[in-house]
Amino acid sequence: MSETDYEVIIIGGGPAGLSAAIYTSRAGLNTLVLDVPNQLLEKTEEIDNYFGFPDGISGSQLLKNGRQQAERFGAKILENKALLTKLNGENYTVETAEDKFTSRSLVITTGIQHKKPPLKGLEKFEGRGVSYCVVCDAPLYRNKKVGLIGSEDLVAKEALELYEFTENIKILTNGKKVQMPESLQKKLEQKQIPIEKKKLDKVVGEEFLTGIIINGKEEKLDGLMIAQGTSGSLDFARSLGVMIEDGVLSVDKKMSTGVPRVYAAGDCTGGARQISTAVGEGSKAALSLINDLREGAYIDWG
Repeated sequence: MSETDYEVIIIGGGPAGLSAAIYTSRAGLNTLVLDVPNQLLEKTEEIDNYFGFPDGISGSQLLKNGRQQAERFGAKILENKALLTKLNGENYTVETAEDKFTSRSLVITTGIQHKKPPLKGLEKFEGRGVSYCVVCDAPLYRNKKVGLIGSEDLVAKEALELYEFTENIKILTNGKKVQMPESLQKKLEQKQIPIEKKKLDKVVGEEFLTGIIINGKEEKLDGLMIAQGTSGSLDFARSLGVMIEDGVLSVDKKMSTGVPRVYAAGDCTGGARQISTAVGEGSKAALSLINDLREGAYIDWG
């Protein structure tokens, strides 16, 4: 195998990516993390369901701690968005807007790509009625009325997840055409979850969200979930030949995508969208990759 810039490149600097970086760098593998700032987790004021923080911790502080820990073991973290990945011979190339890096292996931890609709009042109510994570916030809306903005597979999955807590749900496509697998559309129909295709005007409320304006008329809501788009790692996956199932990356129990030395972890692989899950999957992907690169040789992680 020819010389490369790194032994491991991790695409994504959230909990899954940083967890993987801690393990690979601690094992002595030259590791690069390509991070994109301004993650939704950065804006989370308090996380109180993650192990080890009895008084809670902010999302920004948790990420800061993770970055410092990965860097302590030698990982290099760049705020640079990966735009293209491809296989060149036996090595992988990752391109950003200005740079190009090569690596023996990849770990994809891009999470879910949330596309914010250009909707007046949306940012004002983020964390005050507007949410980007059904798994995180669904219990807050038990038996309440909730709207979900989106028109693709992600909004369908989020609506079906939310249905376990409240049946008073409406999908809002904001004037966009419905683009989701027929199987998901049938599941929505079975649950009698309506789809409103009209253009949205703005989000309204006082201290907290109270509703949304559609064609000049207010529809009262207790909560609004943003679920536009699909997995943010799909473009990488397609270019590398990774299998995609229901909008997420297909991995085995070792977090391998089946493509040589390409692993994935966290929200982009589906499953419970929780920090603890992402951290665990990141470490599992890293340990599998370490053994892959070392061809099963014994590694002392102590």
